[in-house]
Amino acid sequence: MTRKILGITLLLIFASPPVTADDAADVRATIERHYTAIHSDQIESVLNDHLKDMTMFLADGTVLWEHDWAEVSERMGATAVFGALNVRMSSFSAQIYGDVAVATFYLVGTETRGGKIRDITNRVSAIWVKSDGEWKEAHHHESPLLGRGHKH
Repeated sequence: MTRKILGITLLLIFASPPVTADDAADVRATIERHYTAIHSDQIESVLNDHLKDMTMFLADGTVLWEHDWAEVSERMGATAVFGALNVRMSSFSAQIYGDVAVATFYLVGTETRGGKIRDITNRVSAIWVKSDGEWKEAHHHESPLLGRGHKH
């Protein structure tokens, strides 16, 4: 039994595509470009960074946004009210598993909503998948940092 488990483990290790530091740097550069597009209100570019079935939890604690939210909103005559962000990433980390990246970081800065500016520090966990050589976001989870134990 132990030899079988060892054999399967070695097969998985050697059959997996090699992971390089370049992959993590590429994911970071993609996410930075994504937030640059958000800052400059380039919605088409932002949406192009998402997989078709992308899901997300926003920092405001609302329900899961599913891949068809834009179409559903249009049919119902609803609009998504996003605030304008002016944020930077800090404490970035990415673990790469073949064509899947798990990125964690903080977004620190301000959000303007309804003419009011507020300081934010949000925790982010995001899953990015390499599709046709490009990293695309599959899931995004964001929530406010509640503890004040760390400076970012």
